[in-house]
Amino acid sequence: MKSIIYIILVFINFIPQTSINDQQVLESQTNTTKQDAYLVLGTKCNICHSAKKNRTIFSLENMDDLAKAIEYQVFITKKMPKGRKNNLSSLEEEKLLKWISSLNKT
Repeated sequence: MKSIIYIILVFINFIPQTSINDQQVLESQTNTTKQDAYLVLGTKCNICHSAKKNRTIFSLENMDDLAKAIEYQVFITKKMPKGRKNNLSSLEEEKLLKWISSLNKT
């Protein structure tokens, strides 16, 4: 019984959490490219970033400012995301690249 509770608790910690502010921004946000990228950052990046102190947690408010750093870490040096379980699928990579290139056009 204890092991089942432990598994449930571990699973709950891996569900991306959004603040009320993030939720309001998501509802009013019309840019689906940004939303798609945010979902990738929330599910693949914030898992580790939220678990470690002094790590940037990605939000809809700060992600545009961090786009160049994300591009560098994910696509150039390929240092992120860490761990085999957090590998990005080709669709997730495509969503991030689409969002980053949409910022470069403005």
